[in-house]
Amino acid sequence: MPAPTYKRYDAELIVLLEQQVLPWWERYGTTHLAASADTLKEFKAQKLPDQVTTSIKKRYGPSLPDSRTHNNFYSRERWPNDAQAAARYPKFCCVLKGCADLHIADYIVHCPQSHFLLLRPQIPFPNGSVPHLEGEYLERRYCEILWFDSPPIFDKQIRLWTCHSQGDRHWAKPRFDFCFVEHQEVIAFFHHFLREIGTQEPGWQPIAESSFLTFLRLFIRELKQGNFYYGGSLKAPEASSSNTSPIDLALAYIDSHLNQHLTIDIVAAAVYISRASFVRRFRQQTGQTFNQYLTQRRLEVAQRFLSEENWHISQISQFVGLQPVQLRNLFRKYTGMSPSDYRNVSKD
Repeated sequence: MPAPTYKRYDAELIVLLEQQVLPWWERYGTTHLAASADTLKEFKAQKLPDQVTTSIKKRYGPSLPDSRTHNNFYSRERWPNDAQAAARYPKFCCVLKGCADLHIADYIVHCPQSHFLLLRPQIPFPNGSVPHLEGEYLERRYCEILWFDSPPIFDKQIRLWTCHSQGDRHWAKPRFDFCFVEHQEVIAFFHHFLREIGTQEPGWQPIAESSFLTFLRLFIRELKQGNFYYGGSLKAPEASSSNTSPIDLALAYIDSHLNQHLTIDIVAAAVYISRASFVRRFRQQTGQTFNQYLTQRRLEVAQRFLSEENWHISQISQFVGLQPVQLRNLFRKYTGMSPSDYRNVSKD
């Protein structure tokens, strides 16, 4: 059977992932990983890789609201004098060549080849308008970085791109701005990996390492099978809406995950805002608490299925994320009748 052939850019991506990123992660894993923090002190408080160093670089400021209408996933802040912005979802990168100098908040992370960096939400990071190089003899220096992210547009896409810095130049390759993969299993492993390194709960390292390894292998398989596309921006039309808020995304997330265990912490993490901000903004936008809204949606969906479908009560219970006894108690509390009685009445 002849070996598969790929387009030039596809083949280049596959080589980068198979011959650099994947072997590095298999060999080093989280020992070559660092995560951004609000201050240099907080950044250095974590166990940093031996070769990752830092230096101070204060921001000139001021911060300005982000006026770009498509950028509702940013925090509405940018620092044009510092070439920084802030997003409310994480970004993840791997230094492929050289040593990247990344201006995070008011410090620089000097990240060498084969090392990985998580850029946490809401922390100022380089906006890509200037080279990721600092210090002297810049004309002799070069770095190349591979980036992954997944803007929370209903968890539909993984983006991958590379950028290059040399001297005072910074660029991305033509057509190679963004490579998009939309396979849900790939996206799920990437988000699981981000949650593990973001929260760093006990035992997170082996879970994160296996999750990212699986993600990489699945991503490579999608590339080899041609299940991707190139583009310069987000494909989903929701990204162009200036009215999409974190709570809008949360409501969509609830509806698409209604059969699962849902809590404030889970949904807030899915749309990358803090628990306190989520609770406050959810109440402001919906007029209900999270639990009130979740209960109402489960009841509404169950009522619809009872009225329109012939599903067994246990199937409907599973679909809305409840045990059959919980569904019966919910119906008796809010409708005064059992699910079976409600079905009979609604079809009369």
